[in-house]
Amino acid sequence: MQTKAMGCHKQIQQKIENLDELELIEVIDFIDFLKHKRAHKQRRLAIFQELRTKKVTENFGEPLVWQKEMRQDKPLEGRK
Repeated sequence: MQTKAMGCHKQIQQKIENLDELELIEVIDFIDFLKHKRAHKQRRLAIFQELRTKKVTENFGEPLVWQKEMRQDKPLEGRK
């Protein structure tokens, strides 16, 4: 795994050598975006794990059952 990562680092270095300053800024922005995306995913997973440990479905019921009930057609006034 380490050697594969090193290969990727070398590829990145080779590819950015020919970029101008504005393109390098875009690369940096994209790297920041990827870091933010990963952090957001980790926070989301932590929240879901916390909900699992608190057994939310036992207190509120199954969300899928609720969703199906809410989507059922209800008779509307003036319609058959």
